[in-house]
Amino acid sequence: MRAALCWLATVLLLGGCTFFRSATVPMPIAHYPAPAANANGLLVLLPGIGDDPEDYATNGFVEMVQRANPRFDVICADAHFGYYRSQSVAQRLHDDVIAPVAERYEHIWIGGISLGGLGSIAFLRDHKDLIDGAILLAPYMGEQEVIEEVRRAGGLRSWQPRALPVDASASVQLSHWLWTYYHAVAEHPETMPELFLGYGEDDRFRISNGMVAETLPDRHKATLPGGHKWTVWKPLFAKLVPRALGSLR
Repeated sequence: MRAALCWLATVLLLGGCTFFRSATVPMPIAHYPAPAANANGLLVLLPGIGDDPEDYATNGFVEMVQRANPRFDVICADAHFGYYRSQSVAQRLHDDVIAPVAERYEHIWIGGISLGGLGSIAFLRDHKDLIDGAILLAPYMGEQEVIEEVRRAGGLRSWQPRALPVDASASVQLSHWLWTYYHAVAEHPETMPELFLGYGEDDRFRISNGMVAETLPDRHKATLPGGHKWTVWKPLFAKLVPRALGSLR
């Protein structure tokens, strides 16, 4: 499926929101250099809808990353809804944020919350060879129709991607594309970037997130009581980031 169709579908799904900032070129970033002088890793974080890139620093995420691994730079990209609406989020992340600095690093990771999780998977789909892994918190998982299809099949490993009818809605096509990526992670983890996933036990995406989580190793997933909010995401990130980045040298 062409990337443009994926982003059109996102607009249709989320078009009722009011976050209509324009997508500028280049994509703005907030850069937090590693405390160690010999930085060799980069984590790029994408915000949820309505959040600002600085919210990651305010909520202690940058500190958690650099405590787990002092050799990691952190870039919080201002990948707001305007980039999804203009169908350009993956391209701008590539051209403006990651590709220009990729040769500096031995390890490059991406991550995001909710809508930022969708953006992370979009980038991985098009540029997975640039990325070593992803840390996702309560990522958006698409249309309920497709989620139910996966559930009825017995889960992600049992479900098989299929050709969609030509009149399938854009939102269903986007959802099918998302689950096809997660199916590839479940079927062939050795060929895909590592995936770490956390979500609240009362999160509105908990059922769909859970179907992905059940295919992951125990150390790659975490849940905590609570819903779709920072007070849940912060301790989840604190659990996952040392597992993902702490041993990288």
